[in-house]
Amino acid sequence: MWDDLAAAATTSDAQHPRLKAHAAGGALELLRYMMTKDRKNGVVTKGHLRLDPVVEKSDATTVMIGDCADSTHWLHYTMGGGVQDDVPGGHHRVKATVRHRDGAWQVERLYIDQVGTC
Repeated sequence: MWDDLAAAATTSDAQHPRLKAHAAGGALELLRYMMTKDRKNGVVTKGHLRLDPVVEKSDATTVMIGDCADSTHWLHYTMGGGVQDDVPGGHHRVKATVRHRDGAWQVERLYIDQVGTC
């Protein structure tokens, strides 16, 4: 899902076809909202998001994942290519619910907290 988001974020495309490859429900809505907001603000996201997910709970069809996503090197840029502002990225607490349906795993719920929450 994160690779799909990174692909869409380079152009802030809320309808990027990869977004729905690994996200559904509220998670897909959140990703599309983020892209729509960025497009409206005239920014794209470039760089590398560092992840270290941990399975917090699981069963045969559902996995609860926690992470402290590091966006230090995953920043907003103007459409012209310059850094949007001098605010660095940081560490965000992330919670996700992933479900297995119809032969595939998809993130259905996603919560991304503010910078500095982990």
